[in-house]
Amino acid sequence: MLYNEYKSGSTSYPITQREENMEFKEITPVRLYESVIEQIMDLVKNNKLKPGDKLPPEREIAEKLSISRGSLREAFRVLESRGLIKSKPGGGRFIREIRENGHDSTENIISSLKKSSILELLEAREVFEVKIAKIAAQKATIEDIELIEKALNKINEEEEELKYGKETESDTEFHLAIASASHNFVFVNIIKLHLDLLKETRGKTWQIPGRREKQYQEHQAILQAIKEHNAKKAGEAMLKHLRNIREVLGKI
Repeated sequence: MLYNEYKSGSTSYPITQREENMEFKEITPVRLYESVIEQIMDLVKNNKLKPGDKLPPEREIAEKLSISRGSLREAFRVLESRGLIKSKPGGGRFIREIRENGHDSTENIISSLKKSSILELLEAREVFEVKIAKIAAQKATIEDIELIEKALNKINEEEEELKYGKETESDTEFHLAIASASHNFVFVNIIKLHLDLLKETRGKTWQIPGRREKQYQEHQAILQAIKEHNAKKAGEAMLKHLRNIREVLGKI
């Protein structure tokens, strides 16, 4: 049998050819809060938790899962950012109601919840992102504009990645760069807070043939208005962009 030697201290151990060919993959640790999210989503998928249902008290869930309330709150924070649950001050946490009329089966509940949340996010974006674009047009420096343009060019360069369904971040980077150009950290944090839903929106709308190219043109119009420091034009371009996304999403 072919073998090499592995030395540990003064002792040598034979290493067989079979052992040399073994490939071990790095184990990725699962965070506690990720397990909580998975369990809650499974309960929704299996119709044991329905839209509108109230979740048990925080303390009760933490005891049942044998985890800290800190880990549980982190799970709730992620679920809220994804639009799957909502909190009522003094009233607890609930599975969000589905905005669209019903769903085909229990398997589609999660998808329906996400779509409902995305529609609500788009309504909100028509308020805060239009304002962000206007302020960015007023305050953007040469460096800010370069960063926005760099993000836009990156979107156009990712043709191959998109063809094979690979996840890209450049669309999010574009909107973050505009928020950064407003020189208001609150606006930046608002965009960051909704990153998960922004990705969901992009993933759904880019399924439509030609939508990615159309969105690129809309982004160009926003950038051009910011370059011209034309706040009114920038706001209008952003509003048109967001309304087009909402219209496309409604057709999916």
